[in-house]
Amino acid sequence: MTLRSLISIIILILLFIQLSALEKAPDFKLENMEGKQVKLSDFLEKGLVILDFWATWCEPCKKELTALNVLQEKYGDTITVIAVSVDKARKKNKAKAFIKSRKYRFVTLFDVKSDVKKLYNITNIPRTLVITPESEILFDHMGYKRGDEKHIEEIIKKWIKDKPVKIGEEIPENESQGEINE
Repeated sequence: MTLRSLISIIILILLFIQLSALEKAPDFKLENMEGKQVKLSDFLEKGLVILDFWATWCEPCKKELTALNVLQEKYGDTITVIAVSVDKARKKNKAKAFIKSRKYRFVTLFDVKSDVKKLYNITNIPRTLVITPESEILFDHMGYKRGDEKHIEEIIKKWIKDKPVKIGEEIPENESQGEINE
């Protein structure tokens, strides 16, 4: 093996590692509505996570939160919607009041120091990611227009359909209706 081939292989390996890292959602810890510190990984253990970055001053963000709440209510046993407020500390109470007034059922976290915003390289909001329990990012979208939630719902449905059944886990009724060929 020549030195040139070895260098090429090393570069390819490094590129593969870098590309793989971009597809994984880094874990983080933030404060929730009750003031408790929670981690992303706590929710990934339960299933698919829809991670949405928003702020009280962002009108498209607020419209998207309503659509995401519908998804949370519809698929609540399979997904967790996490709305991460990127409002500054002085606007945290305004964000809490907004969420409470709408009676949203999703998880709300507060990134008042912009640590997670920087970790995920969030430059514009709203920004929505769909993340598997293995931390794989299935969907990453910036902005919101009515109907975007339909695409997210398609991803949820496909993930539910393709999700492998683990040993000891019951097969959902709608998936066990098929005939068995003997």
